[in-house]
Amino acid sequence: MDMVGVLKRVDMFTGLSAVQLGALAKVVVDRKVPGGDVLFLQDEPASGFYILWEGGLQVYRTGMDGRRQILHVFETPGDVCGEVAVFEGGTYPAAAEAVCASRVLYVPRDAFLRVTRAEPDILLAMLAVLSRRLRRFVGLIDDLSLKDVGTRLAQYLVAQANEAGSNRITLPITKGMLAAHLGTIAETVSRTLRKLQEQGLIAVEGRQITIRDRDALEEVAEGLRGL
Repeated sequence: MDMVGVLKRVDMFTGLSAVQLGALAKVVVDRKVPGGDVLFLQDEPASGFYILWEGGLQVYRTGMDGRRQILHVFETPGDVCGEVAVFEGGTYPAAAEAVCASRVLYVPRDAFLRVTRAEPDILLAMLAVLSRRLRRFVGLIDDLSLKDVGTRLAQYLVAQANEAGSNRITLPITKGMLAAHLGTIAETVSRTLRKLQEQGLIAVEGRQITIRDRDALEEVAEGLRGL
């Protein structure tokens, strides 16, 4: 695999020179990860970060009661995972695992820092990505603290429909994963889906969901209509 060509397609490294990309390529390790395998654990010392190339990863925290809160699902080739802890030099604040058979590029912390000391522009490129991610997490905290499950689920369905460009969507994750993503439990997600269906806003067939009343669903998503 042309590692320089691969790194050039990673958003975090956009704008880097061929020399800089070449320096990074020398320290990157190509790994294949079976679905369900853990890349790193919550509170484990941060030894490096990962770039998704194929498949999907989910990052989550586990509470004292054992319940998972999914912070983010990485599905786009070039997504970077675990880099914050690498900069800090501490532990990973969350865990990460492959949601399916995946391929990742592992960047060891010590080797990466040696490269960036010689090529500091790499750090500036990564800073922009970290700033965007911080904004996303602020939005997640806002959703979990200020919005009920019905609103959060409606927002998710509307976002999926917008991404698909269709009112008929297929849930890309299981209900259990969706529940963790929304900060609740699977039973609550199922109950909320039934309410949306009973009110004629959606139709559910397994993981296939058809939005029947887009305007009403958007009103729920905006908090203008309750369930």
